Amino acid sequence: MSFKTPVINSTTLADINIGQKAMLCKNTMDYKLEKKLLALGFSRLIPLQVTQKRKGGLVVSIGNARIALNQALAQQVMITPYD
Repeated sequence: MSFKTPVINSTTLADINIGQKAMLCKNTMDYKLEKKLLALGFSRLIPLQVTQKRKGGLVVSIGNARIALNQALAQQVMITPYD
């Protein structure tokens, strides 16, 4: 009997579309960045959703909270999209 490990498609937060849901990737980001995101209200357990995208950044919905991120920070945030 052989077991296959699932393929995880990680991408950056800046690359997903409006309305798409995702989870933060564990252990793929810099410790300081992960700590900053957790202080802003991100969670490894609660899915996030991009609600707005602009040229300079985007707005992410996490539960009932909305958090605005600039483009540079969104490109550093590693996520796993899901349906």
